Amino acid sequence: MEPITITVQKGETLSLISERHLSDPKRWPELLKYNKIPNPDLIKPGLSLVVPVFLRKAVVGVTEFVIGQVEWNGTGGKGPWVPLKLGQELHPNDQIKTSGKGKTDIHINQVGMVRILNNSHFEVKGEDKKGGPVTVALFKGSLDAKVTKSDPPSANHKFNIVSPSSTAGVRGTEFRVELDEKLSSTISCFEGVVDVNAQGKTVELTQGMATFVEKGKSPVQPYKIPEAPRIKEE
Repeated sequence: MEPITITVQKGETLSLISERHLSDPKRWPELLKYNKIPNPDLIKPGLSLVVPVFLRKAVVGVTEFVIGQVEWNGTGGKGPWVPLKLGQELHPNDQIKTSGKGKTDIHINQVGMVRILNNSHFEVKGEDKKGGPVTVALFKGSLDAKVTKSDPPSANHKFNIVSPSSTAGVRGTEFRVELDEKLSSTISCFEGVVDVNAQGKTVELTQGMATFVEKGKSPVQPYKIPEAPRIKEE
């Protein structure tokens, strides 16, 4: 990770900048000191600020493909939404929304590729603990994922997808998570193994199998997908 230089935009405050870019927003005085700015009132549009590595948020991933209207929020959904850029770094608690024709591919460090499909709302949670699985949240819509297999193979999950109705734990696989209007989820496994948990019950999906989880209920018994598709590169 390297220092980054940001340009203060219209409507951005020191508080918002700290939420977006600092691992601990309360360390904003250190950001001012590093940039030799004596007064917070001097933070104005057009000003360039260098965010040093020791203050930066951890980088969880980077965008590799963006098409259509895709928006990003770097403050856990609290601040303004701005267009997501190709090559943009993503940090814990960053959120992404896609429009009816929007989608984006994200490379998540140590995990693989996640494709956020149209009309979706997604959040990068990051690692629960150092070296632990990376977790993301799907609030609405659907996503595809292509998770690299652990080498050597491991029984531990390296990637978790949390939705309002289920949690999918993955070691290395290709799969899809879809939410309907009632926030019930369908999880489909195209390759590898996915463990799906809800209401204290876990079912294992192998290649070509899927399960349905009604919000507030346990996963149904896995069933065969009529024709298991593969995730295509854009």
